[in-house]
Amino acid sequence: MSESMHLKRYVESHPDNKMAWYLLGKDYERQGEQGKANYCFNRAEEVYEAFELSKAPSDIWKHYEMKLLQQEKNRVRRASKIRRAWLCAVLFLLMLIPSATAPGLFPAGNWAVELEEMIGWLPDLDEAPLPEGDEGKSRPSPDVLFTAAAMQRESGESGVVSLLKNPSSLPPKSIMLGMESAGNWQMWSAAMPAAYGVQREADGRIGITPYTGAKEECECEPQAAASAITQSGARWAELQVQGAVLSTAIGNFQEAVGRPPHDLEELTKPFPDNWLAGTSNEITELFEYFKSASDGPQDKTTGSSNTLTDAELPGLWGAAPDGTLFFKEDLKIVIDRANHRLAVTSGSVLLRNYKVGLGEDNKTPLGTFHITDKVVHPNGTGDGVYGTRGMQLSDQNYAIHGTGDLDSIGANESEGCIRMYKEDVEELFDLVPMGTEVVIDEGVLPDPAVVPQKRFALEHTPGQNNPRKTYDWLY
Repeated sequence: MSESMHLKRYVESHPDNKMAWYLLGKDYERQGEQGKANYCFNRAEEVYEAFELSKAPSDIWKHYEMKLLQQEKNRVRRASKIRRAWLCAVLFLLMLIPSATAPGLFPAGNWAVELEEMIGWLPDLDEAPLPEGDEGKSRPSPDVLFTAAAMQRESGESGVVSLLKNPSSLPPKSIMLGMESAGNWQMWSAAMPAAYGVQREADGRIGITPYTGAKEECECEPQAAASAITQSGARWAELQVQGAVLSTAIGNFQEAVGRPPHDLEELTKPFPDNWLAGTSNEITELFEYFKSASDGPQDKTTGSSNTLTDAELPGLWGAAPDGTLFFKEDLKIVIDRANHRLAVTSGSVLLRNYKVGLGEDNKTPLGTFHITDKVVHPNGTGDGVYGTRGMQLSDQNYAIHGTGDLDSIGANESEGCIRMYKEDVEELFDLVPMGTEVVIDEGVLPDPAVVPQKRFALEHTPGQNNPRKTYDWLY
């Protein structure tokens, strides 16, 4: 079988792999079949634009082809190793792009120095001041974009390709953090390592630097990220969680009331109107940007969402060139009855994954519910059977709550409620707004815990308890 046929077969079996379409187009181009090449380049979409801007020499494509053809020839026998070899070939190509366009254009030392200067002004989360008037809007926006992607994707396509969808819109420097995967899930963490750095010159040339977060994917010798990158990446990851919490609260409020909230206070009232348990400096600031950018969130029924330009966004909020936040889907709670896990998710990303206790004899019901009552001290005291926090599921007599029986976590001993450790349920209480969807299923969550060292916490609005009721859930 000819090399061209191997390339065609690879594309046939991987029709969504834009890098493969681009490579097949280059093969047709070398054979003088420009019409077929153009078709492949159209299928490659943003990948074509990104790599044509880089003007990589033909010997790189030959090396790339060699890797891909070897994979296709051994596809059946070595299926489990194909993706890794493919990614190695992709990263070999990406690593050579800077030197192919202008050797020495992006030295590692300059990366560290320039990034220190560009993001060194950002305050720590705990020190971020509350905005006064338009003070927050005058804060400069750094020329550094952060985002995140799963490493070793099932499609065989390197995560860095997602960062190059529209290279002309990228800021001078972009950092992609690498998320670990567990099955179909990606795990969020403030400790996600830097995987790639992308630098764009004014003339459109693109340089890509692999960092240690990409070592399993690229089988290369990546360099260590500067401390400024690591610290700012952690801050960016925490800010994205803050944005997801606020966005979910706004959406849940609008779905229930029929309009967006006029101000943040509408979301942070005492029980029973405590959509959010409280607020934070970051949520306060971001709400003002939502409001000023679009005069309130878009209607969820339209399928649209708020987008803010980089110039309007404070600091490191944005996760894409158009200024959108990273999490596009509302937060949701997923409970795995078979695996004793409770996760906070957005799409396929696990923001948290806790170990929980469930009902004996499958008394914890399967189905879809929503958080209704959210209360501090549901028994009227912090040492009651429900612990310090409780979240009722719809109009049922089931709830997610704390427990004093720590041995029941990971076991089936309750009458149907979901039991959590104190520190876990207190974090969950602050993370998920009232109205959050809760799905109870079986065999859907992975084992690894996703719990940060620094817990998410809001400054509570007074009145998070319900003085008119002592709850009597199925313990």
